[in-house]
Amino acid sequence: MRRFAIAGFVLLFAVVVGAAAGLSALTSEDRPANATVSAFEPRVAVGNQSADPYPDSDGVVTCNDRGPMPGNAGLSGSLVVERPLRDGGPPEPSFRVTVSVDDGALVETHTLALSTGGSERLTLFGTADRPPSLDGGDTVPVRATVTTENTTVASASRTVDVAERDRPCADERGN
Repeated sequence: MRRFAIAGFVLLFAVVVGAAAGLSALTSEDRPANATVSAFEPRVAVGNQSADPYPDSDGVVTCNDRGPMPGNAGLSGSLVVERPLRDGGPPEPSFRVTVSVDDGALVETHTLALSTGGSERLTLFGTADRPPSLDGGDTVPVRATVTTENTTVASASRTVDVAERDRPCADERGN
């Protein structure tokens, strides 16, 4: 009789555990991975639009410089995306990071995969033709969004002053 009681208890336990596991599998929904933007330091600059930025160069200029060329706008800086340790999403999902200046005047996109507890620092470096809406001295919004599986999982916003660049390498040319 004791054997039947133990066997019955083991069988009952197996049925309850199996039912709980089955119910959990049926009622759980696949959630997208989670992420956060832990650091966001954007900079925006525009290059002066002059008809001839290098009047004494015969069309050739050699120097080391940074920032947008005349007639262009540039986005630079950095962004850190982190994934929490206890994230219930897929093991290594793909994230799309989009940084937009002034509601789309300048857009940069990155794609990355993060494992649980991982992080990645992205270097922002984008240039484009200078949009009419960006002028030196303006204050513009810069927004970063992180999406996975068509779901926005994180965002960050900053307001930055637009720097205006003089001619590239002006300090080396003595002009």
